[in-house]
Amino acid sequence: MFTGIITDVGRVRSLEDRGDLHARIATGYDTGGIDIGASIACNGVCLTVTALGTDAEGHWFDVDISAETVSKTNIGDWQPGTALNLERALKV
Repeated sequence: MFTGIITDVGRVRSLEDRGDLHARIATGYDTGGIDIGASIACNGVCLTVTALGTDAEGHWFDVDISAETVSKTNIGDWQPGTALNLERALKV
């Protein structure tokens, strides 16, 4: 469940077509507090974290996005550098 409150503005770092779309997203979130499998809404689309880390450019997380999701959202317009409104799911 999400509140609708944007808590970070991330950026698309990279996109790769692997049958589904694979995206790496830069974030200000501390990735030490994010679990693999967590849901993060990216421009309102709920996506599942598949990998995460920190490098010289900062914190990042990866998501895999199905072709169906791409076809029903504006994700097909994303490019490296695209700003994304990010919202973490509520904890129960």
